[in-house]
Amino acid sequence: MSGARALAIVNPAAGNGRGRRLAATLEASFAVAGLACDVVTTAGPGDATALARRAVLDGRRLVIAAGGDGTANEVANGMAGADAALGLFPLGSGNDFARALGYPRRSADLPAFLAAARERAIDVGEVNGRLFLNATGVGIDGHVAARVEASARVVGRTAGYFVGSLASIVLYRPQPMRVTLDGAVVEGRYLIVVASNGTHFGGGMHVAPNALLDDGLLDVTLGGDLGRIASVVALVRLYRGTHVNGTTITTRRARELRIELERALPIEHDGEVGHASELTIRIRPRALRVLVA
Repeated sequence: MSGARALAIVNPAAGNGRGRRLAATLEASFAVAGLACDVVTTAGPGDATALARRAVLDGRRLVIAAGGDGTANEVANGMAGADAALGLFPLGSGNDFARALGYPRRSADLPAFLAAARERAIDVGEVNGRLFLNATGVGIDGHVAARVEASARVVGRTAGYFVGSLASIVLYRPQPMRVTLDGAVVEGRYLIVVASNGTHFGGGMHVAPNALLDDGLLDVTLGGDLGRIASVVALVRLYRGTHVNGTTITTRRARELRIELERALPIEHDGEVGHASELTIRIRPRALRVLVA
């Protein structure tokens, strides 16, 4: 594989199957913009990570993730720290990472954008050994992410996350947590704890308005023991980035945090779901090169 040619890794299921249709025309679209690019499709979960890792080992200097935030996450996990840059061809309904990087919304504009883009080194987060680009969270966030897929298939991921959040507010109660931020300990019952590298998650929720992708810090949002009505109000404000009130919802910055739980709970990282009873989250400064305007 030639290092002079980019590699586009396409998730064929992204965009309700749009990725499968796009894969057949993507190489020609890039060629018109002056970008030489080979195209491969993923066969299942984890495949994008393996393809990206092989691409950088074979000397590719540019790897393009064509899919949603989950695809970008997988590709980044295969190439962080390598002498190569990550580009995006957003096909998901949320595309929070592309939003943070200022990518154009129209797919027709993306080949020319990528052909003319410059490289920038950014931070990535790490939770229990796995990288994340936007955010990782535990509490109601993980509860929502574990249930959002069914409604997302009907109304789209952004609306699905909102619908799932409302349903979870009815069902989910704040859980006891011990949170250690750069050595400082806070304990209590928390509805949600989110560590953000980017500004958005959940398909447009403005969880960390002041987050920077290259400051070497995580923006940590702690939502305390909120009742159902207060949770609904906070959810609405979350889309505007006005949810932090300094009392029940606070924010801190840290390079590393540890979250200890009484039992395993769903956790979310860039829209993907796992389970854990303990989380170690840290920042890896400027560990990933990306294409930006």
